[in-house]
Amino acid sequence: MRFAPSPTGNLHVGNARTAVLNHLLALKESGTFVLRIEDTDVERSEAKYEEAILKDLEWLGLSWGEGPYRQSERIPFYREHTELLLSRGRAYKCFCTKEVLERERADSLRRGAAPRYRGTCRSLAPEAVLGLEREGKPFVVRLKALTTEIAFVDGMHGPVHFPADHVDDFILMRQDGLPSYNFAAAVDDMLMGITHVIRGSDHLSNTPKQIMLFICFDSQPPAYAHHGLLTGTDRKPLSKRHGATGVADFRAMGILPEALVNYLGTMGRSFKQEFMTLPELAADMSIESYAGSDSLFDTEKLVWLNATHLRALPVSRLLDELGLAPELTDRVALLRDNARTLIELRDQLAMFDAPVVSEEAVEHVLLRKELVQAVPVVQEVLKDGEIQFDELVDRLQKIAGLAKRDAMMLLRITITGQKKGPPLRDVFQIMPKQVILDRVICLQQRSATAGKT
Repeated sequence: MRFAPSPTGNLHVGNARTAVLNHLLALKESGTFVLRIEDTDVERSEAKYEEAILKDLEWLGLSWGEGPYRQSERIPFYREHTELLLSRGRAYKCFCTKEVLERERADSLRRGAAPRYRGTCRSLAPEAVLGLEREGKPFVVRLKALTTEIAFVDGMHGPVHFPADHVDDFILMRQDGLPSYNFAAAVDDMLMGITHVIRGSDHLSNTPKQIMLFICFDSQPPAYAHHGLLTGTDRKPLSKRHGATGVADFRAMGILPEALVNYLGTMGRSFKQEFMTLPELAADMSIESYAGSDSLFDTEKLVWLNATHLRALPVSRLLDELGLAPELTDRVALLRDNARTLIELRDQLAMFDAPVVSEEAVEHVLLRKELVQAVPVVQEVLKDGEIQFDELVDRLQKIAGLAKRDAMMLLRITITGQKKGPPLRDVFQIMPKQVILDRVICLQQRSATAGKT
């Protein structure tokens, strides 16, 4: 199993899904997860993107057993295999200029035909080839495409057939001496002993070319499976117009790696339960169970899964994720049931340190005269030494004449600064009393200001 990203951009969740499925299969079959960087597109490949991809894979917990191999460091292998095909008469040198190829392409499009190379140089005599080389004419190396049907059983799509004339004489090595995508991928898969290739359905059209190369090398191709692509709510390919699309984007949102792997590993098939750990996903891995159709990427479902993982992880892990000291264990343990992401959890922790009151909570108090009048009572009772929560509720009801429901809401606002949150009794036990008093003062100031306007 291999994952072969191109370092031409950050790791998209669609590509991360490919990595997850290959990693799960490697775990299930006790195989090796090979990481290969396909960086022969020298104009678009950048080291910073490779670094970002490796960082994202490590964050996701997708460790590789081999690699990372870089195609840019494997050029001798591709040249050696090019010479092998040339010597077998399976490939040839093509001296057609870019201008000639462009005219042929335009002519094909005018006739409503798919652009194909016409095989102009396929039958050049050896003497003609030598003569052109001596003249210093630039050339590419093309495969002599086989004239047989290419058929295989896709692990997710079932039987797939490509007619005999589907593949033209495609380029193996470009003029700059670098391999084409399909040639490098096939050679690497062959040399690395790749047995299974799981990738997106946008690569399905590349498969007959790669199978053809395996045939020409008298080698057995891997088993292929092409999963569907991720789409937005408009059923179009997931892109930045739909919001977050990169692994790094979701990490910045406060999504846990376990949750993202869980979601990507369960998309496109049904499970008895949606919450699954990596070992559980691997144990239940089956290529045939995934549909080859596209899948809707539902961010809300991912966030729901994330909330589930937040509640399941040890508090010590959450402290590490948030960069917090062990002294805050009680606070994190209390708040995580009400948070959906790490960002929400971090934001909620602020209630223990700053006497902030949300605008929604302030408005709730200001709209009720009896609540405004009861705010100073909270301050008075809290200043009266240590007090238990039940006693605080009881005294607020008696002194301010509030119904228990109203007393509880006022206490929630003065204790947490919010109208909603974790169990109030538990928060009160660990909330610094001075922060509550400062929050009361804040409410009194807002009440006074509102009374003047």
